Amino acid sequence: MNLSLDGKVAIVTGAGQGLGETIARTLATAGAHVVVDDLNPDRAERVAKKILSAGGQAIAVAADVSSKFQCVKLVEAARIEWGRLDILVNNAGIEPVSPILKLDEWDWDRCIDVNLKGTFLMSQLCGRVMAEENQERGGIIVNISSIAGVESPLMHRAAYCASKAGIVGFARECAREFAPYGIRVNTIVPGVFETPMTENARQNPEIMARWKREIPLDRLGYPQEIADVVLFLCSPGSSYMTGSTITVDGGKVMR
Repeated sequence: MNLSLDGKVAIVTGAGQGLGETIARTLATAGAHVVVDDLNPDRAERVAKKILSAGGQAIAVAADVSSKFQCVKLVEAARIEWGRLDILVNNAGIEPVSPILKLDEWDWDRCIDVNLKGTFLMSQLCGRVMAEENQERGGIIVNISSIAGVESPLMHRAAYCASKAGIVGFARECAREFAPYGIRVNTIVPGVFETPMTENARQNPEIMARWKREIPLDRLGYPQEIADVVLFLCSPGSSYMTGSTITVDGGKVMR
């Protein structure tokens, strides 16, 4: 199977740590030139330096994907640096914790703006570039959702659940509309992974025991196990896939 991304240019949002960092480094190892985006400039720079030290190509860009202006800056950074854009991975996300009856409107709006609106803005802007400039090359968009948005509600995270459910629905229509331009759009639905987002919960033995009881493979996922699926979806190996929603959760949700 051909998993090479030689010469491709990719943007990975929220790539300063966790899943995003592993995705960015994996795409770079496969030959892609990677724009490492993170709201925190130090985190973005750290990941870009790791890629460069390993012999890959990367630049760091600090951008808030909830802002159209900053999304434009992110897309233009890729075009200025390498003159093209082939891949977008919508990974940036936040997870406010609050019961619905106490959920602050600002936290709701911020979560929807980053997780869902950010996916829309980046898909729209990158889709325009890919449709207008790539011709027969087309393009690839991979979205990172969550089982919390489709099958398994997550306590005190209503805004997060809503945003991740929205990504799945948006991505399907995006795939339909972008198909005539040769742009493939697919979505990954992760379960529980060992990332900074779950770090505090992983310190609680009761939570860990419950998670493991619910996961047939009896463990949490590793970021590389998501990054490998992203690589497949970005590669020629998945050339006949678009509009797909792929669950990667150790069997927690079976359908």
